[in-house]
Amino acid sequence: MIVFAAYFLILVFLIYKNQFFGILKDDILNKRFYLLAFFIKISGLLLFHLVYSKLYGTVLYSDTYDYYRDSKVIHSIAQWDIGEFLKVIFGLQDDGPGTKLFQDYLGRTTVWDESKEELLYNDNRLMLRFHALIQFISFGNYYVHALVCSFLGFIGINWIYKSFKHLFVGKELLLFSVWLLFPGLWFWSSAFLKEGPALFCMGMLSLSFYRVIGLNQINFKNVLMFCMAIVLSFLFKQYVMIPLCLFSLLFYSIVFRMKPKVSAGLIYSVLIASTFLLLNFSLKSIKGKTIIEVVAERQRAFLDMSEGGLFLLDSTKFVRLPYDTTLVNTISRAANDTAYVTIKPGAKFMYWEHSHQKDTLICKSNKDTISVYKLFYAIKKAKATLPVPLQNGSLPEFLRAIPNAIFITIAKPMFYDARNLMDIMTSFENVLILATLVLMLLFAFRYKISSHWIWYFLSIVLVVLLLIGITSPNLGAIQRYRVLVIPFLFMCAALLYRGNWQLSASKFFKNASNN
Repeated sequence: MIVFAAYFLILVFLIYKNQFFGILKDDILNKRFYLLAFFIKISGLLLFHLVYSKLYGTVLYSDTYDYYRDSKVIHSIAQWDIGEFLKVIFGLQDDGPGTKLFQDYLGRTTVWDESKEELLYNDNRLMLRFHALIQFISFGNYYVHALVCSFLGFIGINWIYKSFKHLFVGKELLLFSVWLLFPGLWFWSSAFLKEGPALFCMGMLSLSFYRVIGLNQINFKNVLMFCMAIVLSFLFKQYVMIPLCLFSLLFYSIVFRMKPKVSAGLIYSVLIASTFLLLNFSLKSIKGKTIIEVVAERQRAFLDMSEGGLFLLDSTKFVRLPYDTTLVNTISRAANDTAYVTIKPGAKFMYWEHSHQKDTLICKSNKDTISVYKLFYAIKKAKATLPVPLQNGSLPEFLRAIPNAIFITIAKPMFYDARNLMDIMTSFENVLILATLVLMLLFAFRYKISSHWIWYFLSIVLVVLLLIGITSPNLGAIQRYRVLVIPFLFMCAALLYRGNWQLSASKFFKNASNN
C-alpha cells in the first residue's frame, strides 16, 4: 500500500498546490471543496474493498480482476519484445492463433477478445492498453490502477459540472454533489472498472461540446478535446457515449446556433426521430440490419452468455461446452495455471473453426477424446438474469418491451427481492430514483415551468436505460451500467426546483467573491 499512498499524496498535493494544473480551478467552488470532494471520491475504493472482500473474499473478482490480470499480461509483452508491445498498444499487432504473441500472451487473456462484425461491441481493448501502460508506474499494485480510474472519474465529474453550472446558478454545490454522491456512481467509479474512465469521457464530451458549439470558443485545445471526445464515443462505453454524443450535437446545435422561437424541446424531439430513421435506413443499407435488429442481436448474445459455459481453444477451433466440469478431463496445468483438457465422450458442444469463424457448428456426441484443448475461460451460469420479452428485430416487439425495460432498470431489485448487500444498496437507490421522479412532477406542476434542457437530460436517461433493460437484463449488469446516466434525473429535479437552496456550509466551500 506504500505505492498507493505515495500516489494518493501526490494527487492531494497537486490539488492543493495548483488545483491539478488548473483543471480543478473554478470561479464558484474553492480549493477546500475540491479537496473534500476528492477525499469522498477516493473513499469509495475503501467501501469497494470491504464489500468485495465480504461477498467474494477478495477485491480481485469478476471484471475488476479480468482487467487487472489482462493488463499485466499485455504489459509483460514489453519484457519479451518492446516492438511487439508498441504494436499492441497502437493496434498494429499480428495476433493470429499460430503466432507467439497469441500463444504466449494474448491467448492467456480473458477480456481482450473482440468481434469486428458486431456493432456497438463493448470493446475492452482501449481500457487494457491504457492500464498496460499504467503498469510501468504501478509496480503491479491493483490499488494504483483503481486510484487512476477513480481520479479520471473525478476529473470527469468536474467537467460535467462546468458544462452545466450556468443552468444552476446558486445551486452549483448541489450540481457537483449529485454526480459525486450518487451511491452507485460513487461506488463503481472508484474501482478498477470502466465507470471511472467513462465519466472522464462523458465530461470531456460535455465540456468540449459546450465550449465549441455553445460558447463558440474555437481554439486548438477545445477543438482537439472536441474531436477526441467524438472518437472516444465510438470506442468506449458506446451504449452511453454514442447517445450522449449524438443528442448533445443535435441539442446544442438547436439551442445555441438555431435559437428557435418555437419550442426547442419539440424541434429536438422531431430531429431525434428523424435522425433515428436516417440511421436506421443507413445501417440497413450498409450492414444489412436495422438498429432494432442490432439490439435484438445484443440481447440474444447477452442471454446466451448468461447461460455460462466452458470455453476451449486449440490451433484449429474454439469450443463451447455447457458449464459442467464433468464434461472435460484435465490433462495438465502450465506454470501460469492454465489448464489443458480433453473432452469426454458423448459430450455435446458447439464450436467455431478459425478458418471460418462466422459458422457455428454443432457436435451432438463427442468421439474425439485425444485432442487437447486449452481451457480458455469458464463462465458460471448467471443467477440474476431477469425474464424479458425476446426480441425478434421487429418494431412492434421492440415497442412492447419498452415499459418492462424501463421498469427493471429503475425499480429492480426492491428490498423484498434483494439477494445480498449489493441488492440492498441498489434498493435504496431505486427508492431515491422513484422519489426523484415524483418530485419532478410536483415541481413541474407547482412552479408551472418547463425547460428544453429537461428534454435533453431525459432523452439521454431514457435511451440508455432502454438499451440496458432490453440488451442486458441482469441485476448485476443493471446496477453498474445505469449509474452513468441516473444523475441526469437528479439534475432535472434540481433544475425544476425554484425554492431557496442554501446549504449552511455553502459559504465555506465557495470562493470569497461568490459568498
